[in-house]
Amino acid sequence: MASNGKQDRPWVYTLNRGLAQLVPLSFGYWLSVPISEIFYLLWGSKRETARRNHARILGRTPDDPVVERAARSTFRQFGRYIVELLSVQGWSLEAMSDRIDIEGDEHFAEAAAHGRGIIFTGAHMGSIEVASTLVLLKGFQITSVAEQLNPKIMMDWLRACRAQMGVDLLPAAGAGMTLVRRLRRGGMVALVVDMGVTGGDGVAVELFGHQTVFPAGPARLARISGAPIIFGWAARKPHGRFLAHISPPILSDRSLSPEEDARQVTHRIVAEFERAVRRYPEQWYVFREMWPEG
Repeated sequence: MASNGKQDRPWVYTLNRGLAQLVPLSFGYWLSVPISEIFYLLWGSKRETARRNHARILGRTPDDPVVERAARSTFRQFGRYIVELLSVQGWSLEAMSDRIDIEGDEHFAEAAAHGRGIIFTGAHMGSIEVASTLVLLKGFQITSVAEQLNPKIMMDWLRACRAQMGVDLLPAAGAGMTLVRRLRRGGMVALVVDMGVTGGDGVAVELFGHQTVFPAGPARLARISGAPIIFGWAARKPHGRFLAHISPPILSDRSLSPEEDARQVTHRIVAEFERAVRRYPEQWYVFREMWPEG
């Protein structure tokens, strides 16, 4: 597993790690509430995008009070996610494991039994750090990709944070064959599916009854590598507990044409994704337009 050595860690990460070991997670959650409210009031473009997306999820109009409450709650949940991202460096993995209830734990073993590595797909929802903790506790070596952040120190900080969680974070551009090699060595590749489509390689799908496009990358990687796909997430529950869910493995079908295979696999991933959002709509961070017509 690749990780940054201490000499490679930026000062902002060292500061983050020191504070995380001093500040309780519960205090961070408490502090995030008024800050999230301020962002909800001031960040108009993201607020309106969240309301339009929640209107689609709930089958209501963007000005419906129910939609407004859902969008406001999403900002609060996102605030908790930021707290977790900052606090994860001070977590005890063993202590966190006692706070996670798991649905579909057996699907890890089912996917690993294929001997081709595992493609773990997820989305910007719930506690990404808790999901990473769960995978790390399972002993998997994880590789993921990310677009470059600016300024550079933010990218260095994120890479150091992910390395601490057992994730080797690669630049998204040109990472394809590296991901295939990691899978062939029995590793895990983690990809998010709600980032939008770049480069035109997308699959038309129906999400909450409306047409949109999801990336074909996970499906194509599964076809090339033979690795099964699982979809996973971790949602916050009351009293500091979390619920993690792991889907049954999704397999590529090489008897189909590449395009039909990508279509069917992507549809199955999106079906798992939609079920997750229906259960915890306020924990999906819907801050970009998810449907082409907005």
